[in-house]
Amino acid sequence: MANFLEKWTSKKADKPKAGTRNVVDTFRARVAEQKAYLEEYERDAAGFKKWRSTWFQRVPGGFGVTVGRDSVNAGRGLSYVVVDGVKDVADFLDDLAHHAEHDTGFRQALEQNRQRRVALLNAAKTGGKAAASKTKAKAAKPAAAAKSAAVKPAAAKAAPKATRAAKAAPVAAPAAAEAAKPKRTRKPKAAGAAE
Repeated sequence: MANFLEKWTSKKADKPKAGTRNVVDTFRARVAEQKAYLEEYERDAAGFKKWRSTWFQRVPGGFGVTVGRDSVNAGRGLSYVVVDGVKDVADFLDDLAHHAEHDTGFRQALEQNRQRRVALLNAAKTGGKAAASKTKAKAAKPAAAAKSAAVKPAAAKAAPKATRAAKAAPVAAPAAAEAAKPKRTRKPKAAGAAE
């Protein structure tokens, strides 16, 4: 055990935190992933099944290549090209990675896109739960207030009668309490549809 600790403590490091890569590194990783898909497609074009994950698709006349999953504008409106073959797709991906490293405008577009995606993800995570809990809380408050307001006067009026009735006939008290409750009925279907 001591040998293990001696060997590996010198290589100890902090874990990288989520989201610490900059947008260029993230984009380059995505481009590398696309190149791996492209190589897989080259090896077995007929058996390739990962089209949903790729930035490239077969189109009449060659391949359509999107700049990214988020349709990032690479400058002057460029976000989609059609090229002749697989080699052209690879060249486009290489040029795109180079463009991401050296063009400040493109890096800014990547950063804005990342911020937009983070905001959407955070809104989906917190907004959906918060909105649902706020709606439930708002619905519960008026219902509880109406219920307590309706119960208090009826309970105050019925209490003396119930105690007298309980003294006179202990069996009649539950029947009297049930008779005091209003009966619930359903709306007719035609009336419900009209509303």
